[in-house]
Amino acid sequence: MKKLFTLCFLLSSCFSYAQSAGKIAFRSDQSPPVSLNGKALLNPWAGGLNAPQYSTIRLNDDTRDDLVVFDRTTSKISTFIAIDNPTGSGIAWQYAPEYESAFPSSLSSWFLLVDYDGDGRKDIFTSTSSNVWVYHNESQNGQVVFKLAASPLKTDSFSGLTIPLYVSSVDVPAITDFDDDGDIDIITFDADGNIIAYQQNMSVERTGKKGLEYKRTGDLCWGHFRKEFCNDFTFGVQCDGSGRVGTTVSPGRLRPQHVGNTLTVVDTDGDGNKDLLFGFVSCENIARLRNSGPNSDKANFTGYDSLFPAKAPILFPAFPVTFWEDVDGDGQKDLLASPNVSANDGYLYDFRASGWFYKNNGTTQKPSFQLIQKDFLQGDMLDLGERAAPALVDLDGDGDLDMLVGFGGTGFGSSYQAGLWQFTNVGTTQNPAFTLVTTDYLGLAKSLVQSNTVPSFADVDGNGSMDLMLTGVGKSDVEVRVFINTSAKGAAVQFALDKAILWPTRSLIGTNDLVTVADVDRDGKPDMLVSKYSLGTIQYYRNAGTAVSPTFQLQNQFFGGFKNDDFLYAKARSLVVADLNGDQKNELIAAADNGSVRVYQFPDPTSGAPLTLIDSLAGIGLPGKGLIATMGDLDGDQLPDLMLGSLAGGLSYLKNTSQKVVITAVQDDEPISPWAYPNPTDRFLTVHAPYNGRVELLSLSGQVMLPAQPIVTDTDTQLDLGSLPEGTYLLRLLAENHPPLVQKIVVWK
Repeated sequence: MKKLFTLCFLLSSCFSYAQSAGKIAFRSDQSPPVSLNGKALLNPWAGGLNAPQYSTIRLNDDTRDDLVVFDRTTSKISTFIAIDNPTGSGIAWQYAPEYESAFPSSLSSWFLLVDYDGDGRKDIFTSTSSNVWVYHNESQNGQVVFKLAASPLKTDSFSGLTIPLYVSSVDVPAITDFDDDGDIDIITFDADGNIIAYQQNMSVERTGKKGLEYKRTGDLCWGHFRKEFCNDFTFGVQCDGSGRVGTTVSPGRLRPQHVGNTLTVVDTDGDGNKDLLFGFVSCENIARLRNSGPNSDKANFTGYDSLFPAKAPILFPAFPVTFWEDVDGDGQKDLLASPNVSANDGYLYDFRASGWFYKNNGTTQKPSFQLIQKDFLQGDMLDLGERAAPALVDLDGDGDLDMLVGFGGTGFGSSYQAGLWQFTNVGTTQNPAFTLVTTDYLGLAKSLVQSNTVPSFADVDGNGSMDLMLTGVGKSDVEVRVFINTSAKGAAVQFALDKAILWPTRSLIGTNDLVTVADVDRDGKPDMLVSKYSLGTIQYYRNAGTAVSPTFQLQNQFFGGFKNDDFLYAKARSLVVADLNGDQKNELIAAADNGSVRVYQFPDPTSGAPLTLIDSLAGIGLPGKGLIATMGDLDGDQLPDLMLGSLAGGLSYLKNTSQKVVITAVQDDEPISPWAYPNPTDRFLTVHAPYNGRVELLSLSGQVMLPAQPIVTDTDTQLDLGSLPEGTYLLRLLAENHPPLVQKIVVWK
């Protein structure tokens, strides 16, 4: 790009330019290395995990099973392939997002992979409302494909009617061949949440083939136990002919409504009888229910252990769930545990360590469990817990982009305390490599009582150096602080915690709203765009004060044309304005709470016109929920790359692969004499424009050096270039019904 501009203006200082259209595109890139405390992360850009659900499956065409993880809090699928462990024996899990788009995009609540038809390929069982949908795996030759097979899955009830098979969306059922007849049964709780429903698969009995023909069998008291509250099982329960239970609820205790249960089938003691691992919404523990046999509709559970495994038992603040899969590649199934929650209720969960891995040192038939780690997969990725918020800027003045990352916070019982993680770029401008410097940049976590910190950078005071904007939820409302950078442009930044400016934003910003600071009206002062979580709209506040002492006035409550009904679609949007394809025109990236990322044309923001959608970026899939975006050229190709933080606490790096616009010199039909002088200049530049418009100063690589400002024809306007270093710049005049007019300007001191 620099060479094209230079060639153009060597030929003539009064040429405008023509351009070819450039398609906008991004792709996931896992290559930039990241290290934490000296450890190189295997999957730094995998995006984080909060409430993971684990299933193995064959994704590629090698001989090893791979791993699919569904996060209940974000409804996101993450895919990992098995590789040789680079640091030892056995296998490791390498993030492979290219397989994620093969899975349905409408998944929610729970997701399990089980081969129901015996073809050697695992199929999808998942929740929809209180029903079960099944997708058949039709993958071939390394191409993963699923086709809807049952919507909803049905069963024959005790009354003889065929009805939808009920599984509460809050629950996680056990889906396994319990009776060892070759087809897949389903064990779940009925609607009252206290009695087990055994849904026996009758396919083999009826057709001789494995399929999806279910019937509720046993009786209304399958397993001969019931539960009411936490760890208060009653065994030896019998039902009479009407289905009534032959026991009573303890006096003075109200029978609870259905609120959540999880089930996993494992023969925990090697006696041949399959036991149940049970989690309840208000319980911290996993209880083992011991089966005295048989493994059929006559199963009889006779006792329980409240702590399982006995050594290092599974304990979460509430509602644990377990999974039974071989995740270390030794051929024996292991035990995994996580919280079965949709949000961090009460700030009680540590979502940086919410995937517990128990290695099976025994066999699948007679397991022996050893707790290995509490951050399975999470320890190999950038995972700050939840709501990661990245920002890119050159912090140390070495010419490449470093990184700050805000996050939701660390729980302290009833509150969250957050700050910023600092990463320095130890790579180059073409090949970035990040290493953690501190988890408390500027000591913010110790000094500010704040959660949900979101950093961003803007030149607030107009001196050419980048200032830090920090948004966070304080004790009573959302706070916006500005840290003025006291260093010169190009030097290492200097921020003083005690000099932070608290902006007057009380009542303007809600807890989950997102703030973008930009000079919207191009008057040299920072304005605010507030994306409203509760409305789905974007509000534009003009700064009627000064750069460092702003006064914000609402100018447009439906900026960009987003209306209130967009709440159901996107809620809050994280906005970034950048030139994505090098055509010297800004686009707007909107990364939404629902996981979508869209690109819009960015016209004159003061016109009030709605934004025009350019691309929905379907090729990047759904990178998570609660997205927060930032952009920066990390690979030196002069196109800004996209980095997304999400509710899952991790980051996704998306390389900009847009078709770069080729700019060529085109002489105007009526050549225009030079309209800015003196040229060269040592400081002041006088602009005498041939028509009304806006004028801005760019570097040869397209970076804005002086923001655009209005200009009137036949009127001299003086620009102060005294803060710029010596060099060659491009003065650009933008106006409606005119092609951009550009003149080469030389600053010589």
